[in-house]
Amino acid sequence: MPAVTLVFPHIINVSVQVGDIVYFVGTSPVGISGSPTGFPWESTSTPHWTAPRTSVIEIGPVTQLIPWNGTDERVVANMPLSLINQYGLPNGFIMFSKDNKANLSSILGYYALVNIRNNSTDKAEMFSLGADFVESSK
Repeated sequence: MPAVTLVFPHIINVSVQVGDIVYFVGTSPVGISGSPTGFPWESTSTPHWTAPRTSVIEIGPVTQLIPWNGTDERVVANMPLSLINQYGLPNGFIMFSKDNKANLSSILGYYALVNIRNNSTDKAEMFSLGADFVESSK
């Protein structure tokens, strides 16, 4: 299976890890056709892009993460050659999904340490933080 390298010109979410499944969907503009600006956007500050759910294509599992180098961050994933031949290399909107076989359970053990990071330079507030535990022995 060929490896494809996805290049992001920004830092991606820190929760992406090796083994996650990568998906992509091509995007197409929606809105008012024949708008005076030449773009079919609704009257808003943010353009809207959409595609049917049926066009979401699974690329494959993440095999390698190449961290931020000051210019870009890269994700290497396996993509079947048949999909590359059918759709070309992934472009559009890229999504990641956790493998729920490995990420379905709660925290295990007697001790947990949590680090919460905010990569933004803007002021931010945490709305809520919660924890769930079940006593397993005494």
